[in-house]
Amino acid sequence: MMRAPHFSSVVMILLGSILWVGCGGGKDPDLPETVSAAGIVTYQGKPVPEATIMFYPVQGRKPGSGKSDASGKFTLTTFSKNDGVIPGDHKVTINAYESTPQGVSMKSSIPEKYSNQKSSPLTMSVSESQPEITLELVD
Repeated sequence: MMRAPHFSSVVMILLGSILWVGCGGGKDPDLPETVSAAGIVTYQGKPVPEATIMFYPVQGRKPGSGKSDASGKFTLTTFSKNDGVIPGDHKVTINAYESTPQGVSMKSSIPEKYSNQKSSPLTMSVSESQPEITLELVD
């Protein structure tokens, strides 16, 4: 005759399964190394809030991205939250839109040349020795 498992046994099996799946941990060794990268973006000397910043490696690897806060500060992410970007030379694009009482409009709050890889004049070399980035946009 077979007995039904006790409630505590079922709970222990479920908890063990959750811990086993959740603790797979660590960075994938096949991913390229990244370096911490954070900074500020300004236009005409004022912070650019809610901007999307993209760092495209010149070598064609995975880009890093970040979103600026109300003071224009951002932290870049490539593979996992705030891990930075792949070291080396990057083409940089920035998209930012005007805020209105009704929400965000589709009108750019910065010159549109910054929004496209082909037209953006921004380039940046990122290394461990220069983790702080300043992006000063002009007309």
